[in-house]
Amino acid sequence: MSSLINVRLDSERFRKARVLRECGITLSDLLREAIDERFLSLRSERTADAQMMIAGIFEPYPDPVDLPSRDDDVHDRRAPRSAILHKLSPAK
Repeated sequence: MSSLINVRLDSERFRKARVLRECGITLSDLLREAIDERFLSLRSERTADAQMMIAGIFEPYPDPVDLPSRDDDVHDRRAPRSAILHKLSPAK
């Protein structure tokens, strides 16, 4: 699906747009590129904000230096269940 957008330009931007068009740059391509770039930067800003928030949560509560490493694989969705069942099972 394609949509038409009407953009109002002040006289200075209209002059610049005319020069760009005379140089063979299509304004629709320019606008598409600008939208894509802005969208990508917005997405990366959100990721950075989320990472800063998570770091801020963990900063006042760091792991103890003598904390043993986990035996379960954090990338395996079944590992937490297995680890919990193992921990709750009666000692033999």
